[in-house]
This record gives sequence, C-alpha cells and structure tokens, in this order.
Amino acid sequence: MEITAAMVKELREKTDCPMMDCKKALIENAGDIEKSVDYLRKKGMATAKAKADRTANEGVVYTIVAPDHKTGILVEVNCETDFVARNDGFQAFVKDVAEHVMEAKPKYLKAEEAPAGEKAEAVCLLEQPYAKNKALKVSDFIAEKVGSIKENLGVKRFAIYGSGLVHSYIHMGAKLGVLLEMECDAALAKNEEYIEMAKDLTMQIAAANPLCLERADVPADLLEKEKEIYRAQMADQKKPADILEKIINGKMNKFYEERCLVEQVFVKDTTIKVNQYVTDKNKKIGSPVKIKRFVRFEIGK
Repeated sequence: MEITAAMVKELREKTDCPMMDCKKALIENAGDIEKSVDYLRKKGMATAKAKADRTANEGVVYTIVAPDHKTGILVEVNCETDFVARNDGFQAFVKDVAEHVMEAKPKYLKAEEAPAGEKAEAVCLLEQPYAKNKALKVSDFIAEKVGSIKENLGVKRFAIYGSGLVHSYIHMGAKLGVLLEMECDAALAKNEEYIEMAKDLTMQIAAANPLCLERADVPADLLEKEKEIYRAQMADQKKPADILEKIINGKMNKFYEERCLVEQVFVKDTTIKVNQYVTDKNKKIGSPVKIKRFVRFEIGK
C-alpha cells in the first residue's frame, strides 16, 4: 500500500511524533492509522524506559492562575537539555501538564507518596487519567512524549493554592517561578494597590529566596544545625558561656533576617523590611491583607 504524505500528516497530528517515525509506523502497519497510533505509543513507552536513567536537570517552570485569582498552580517539568527546554514541542507538553494539574488537582506526585486508604489514581498526578485523554494515565502521556521529543522527561514537583487570592511570577527564561497566596477579601483582586503589592512580593521571593514566611516556620532541626555551626565556629574563643550564647543569638537573628520573608530587607526599598512594606500597603488599601504562604521553584535547585 502506498503511504501518502496526507497519511503521514494525519498520523503526526494524532501522535506528535516525528515525520519519519510516522512514515515507518504506517509502513509497518500497512497504512492502518489506528494500528500505527498503537505502534508509536508502544515505541514511545519503550523509548521512555530506555531513557529513564538519563539525567533530566533542565526544563521550565510554568504557572496558571484563574482569572479571579482564587486558584493557581506552579509546576516544574524537566528535560535533559536547554535546547529541548526552549523547543515549541516541549513548551506545549509543559502547558498540557500544567492544565491537567489545574483541572485534576492532584495531591501527590507519585503513588508511593499517597497514604494508605487514598486511591493513587485519584490523588497522584502520575497515576491520574490524563485530562485530555482519559484512556491514558499521565505517566503514559509523558512516556509518549519521551518517544516523540527523544529525551528523558519528567514532572519534578507542583504546587496548588486555592484558599485565598493567588498570584504568580515567572522569571525571564522560565527557570524560576513563584506562587503566592494572600489572605484577604476576594474583592481586592482588582484593587490597584493590592495588585502592586502582590507583584512586589512575588518578585521579592524570586530575588531574595526566603526559606519560609516567618520565624515560627523554620524547622527546629535546621535551627539546631545552624546553632551547632555557630558554636563550632567559636569553639576556640575563651569567652563566658552567656556571652557566647548572646553572640549565637545575634547570628540567629541575622539568619532570620536573611531567610524569613517578612524579616527580609525589601528589595525595592532597602530602608524597610517586607513586614513594614505590607503594613504600609495595608493602610493604603484600607483592608487587612496577610501573606498566607508561598513556594519558589528554580530549575536545578
């Protein structure tokens, strides 16, 4: 049977596989489109397994925020090379994954992360039926894309916010992204002062890379580790214990100022801290606004 250009084009549109692979699939399956689709899918799964051990440290961060700002997601999708990360096919794949996360609202990435009693296909991203083709799991959809893009691909992490007003920021090149949730009146979503504050805070988080929101959020084991480091640094200093403890407390205060968002120096006005900026903005807005939570994804970090 003659394999026409139109047949190859139709198969490519159905599978997004390279033209030569589509032509080969049609030849192998005597021009049968559906059998060729299955052939390419199986080939894609095999390719995915073959590439699974290859390191995927490049990629992009992508965000979707609902028009009313009541829901938003941030997702990091990886590939092997920056060349592919900038490819239109990979960018479309990332968008598809992000749209699925926005629609299906998974709680976990992998099945092993789900606690006993929760069905993996309902709450785990890779096990969920893919939103645009329920016949496939998300992991199968990714495997197909590995077959067409020819690199190891994977979703590293995602975040979903939806209990306040949500805002996001993607830095140039899409290697770094921020998702921020604010606790306030939903009507403020269109308030200019509030919008400016949300934008400033997402950019603050992107630039200053805070560890957490405030002191109470710093993990206890990390605090103890920091203190141990400071004690080790001063081990040879012959000073009274109470003096050493004061020095350690001073160093810890510096640590908080660097790693806790509300205590950081505000990058757009270094004469004030972030908490003062929020207080000043609240006065202009005339309604209480509080930073609820945030997450920052950076490729390779």
